[in-house]
Amino acid sequence: MSNQPKQAFWKKSVVVLSLLLIFVALPDTLEDFALGEPAKNGAPAPVLAGVIAGLFALQGLGLFFLGSNQRRGYFIHLGIGLFWPLAAGAAQLPVILTFQSYRSGFISLHYVFGMIILGILLFVASIQALRTASAVEK
Repeated sequence: MSNQPKQAFWKKSVVVLSLLLIFVALPDTLEDFALGEPAKNGAPAPVLAGVIAGLFALQGLGLFFLGSNQRRGYFIHLGIGLFWPLAAGAAQLPVILTFQSYRSGFISLHYVFGMIILGILLFVASIQALRTASAVEK
């Protein structure tokens, strides 16, 4: 089988996973700010808001690069796919694992586990996309 269909599959996978990750990361982030989580953890909200806005902008830039058939879009998504699961896991899993009720219940858990799972899948899909893109270029 040619690598061209594989490359198209992995590219579409990265795009879909990226959009799904935005779908869970954005509401989770808004929930964090609505509940005052940055202040509880001693992080200045304006600085954290700027960093998170930058991450979403970077993710959008990665999607733009993928639409322009540029490999750097995969590298951006590789980093995004690594960042969100680590950030969500480090910040929220310790609270979740205390077995207390977590924020808004199921929907809040959905956001956190969605970020972790989708981020890992995005990371793996980006690696696979880079591998198949390299094979097509050879």
